[in-house]
Amino acid sequence: MASNDLQLDTSAQVTLLYGDSEILKQRATNAIIDARLEPEQRENSLSLLAAGEHDPNQLAAEIGSRSLLASERIIVLKRVDDLNADDQRLLAAALQRLPDTTAVVMTCAETGSGRKPKVVRDIAEATKQAGQAVHIASPRKRDLPPWITAEAKRCGKEITRQAVQLLQELTDDDVDMLVGEIEKVATYIGERDRIEQADVEAVGFSNQQGNIWNMMDAIGNRQPTKALGELEQILPSGTVHGEALGLLGMISRQLRLIWQTRVAARAGYRLDRATDLPKELTANFPAKHNVASVVGSQQWLGKKMIAQARKFDDGQIARALDRVHQTDVALKGQADRTIDERTALEALIVELCKL
Repeated sequence: MASNDLQLDTSAQVTLLYGDSEILKQRATNAIIDARLEPEQRENSLSLLAAGEHDPNQLAAEIGSRSLLASERIIVLKRVDDLNADDQRLLAAALQRLPDTTAVVMTCAETGSGRKPKVVRDIAEATKQAGQAVHIASPRKRDLPPWITAEAKRCGKEITRQAVQLLQELTDDDVDMLVGEIEKVATYIGERDRIEQADVEAVGFSNQQGNIWNMMDAIGNRQPTKALGELEQILPSGTVHGEALGLLGMISRQLRLIWQTRVAARAGYRLDRATDLPKELTANFPAKHNVASVVGSQQWLGKKMIAQARKFDDGQIARALDRVHQTDVALKGQADRTIDERTALEALIVELCKL
């Protein structure tokens, strides 16, 4: 059956957890382990295996064997979709001969539609006969703000709306990255109870906020070599696949803030002096990237925004945002061709320097 994590049957003999978030699948796995094994039992009763790192015949033998030291066993097989089709069928055959003292928990990705586990039919059928297939769905985009607030509470912290918004922008709404960033900033603030936007800026997502100013300055000054050097600091070689989208979101955010700063300046308002902008002006600003909300009472930040805004004209901002959109489409595989993440960002930065 397909279901959500609220319908998880911790007593099932076979469980297949599928979805796009490794952390949420791990939490569901932990729920099964916690329900069935006491901590002192786990040394002899729990086996944690990455499917793609073991010979499939050994995996099948492990599933079919009984423990001499424990009356009940739980075998966790992570990422069974790393196995090829033939090896998955071998695993499915072993599941059909599963000892009654053994429970198996498997994890895998989901299909593109998100409706089915990304495994061969034999695995799906063996799971259906002996247990459950559970879709561990990530929160939908509109549900992410309250979900982030709840994640902060898991860490014993409150979190401001501005901090939630910035976390989403830094991670491009990636759930696994969000969990990591929330835990990191919660540790950073120590005994304080509330996570503020400034805290996320200080440590969020490889500390990009500190370098994004330098990179945008270099772009504004038409210094591609310097801008590419800043990229190396922000997104060094070997970073996790997908992190480029977070940086791209920050570039887009910065360009939108620069545009709003220019609009405010033409209306006679300077962000380094006052941020109480009239409603007739802010009504034209987007709710998500609102410069008045971002700057707040931080005059130093207002000065930086003004300095950045002087380096672009409106036409350059429009062309820059269009190029960011094209790069976003390419990184998400929706263009005519896909491109390496690092190469895509380097090409974007060079083009922005030539606006």
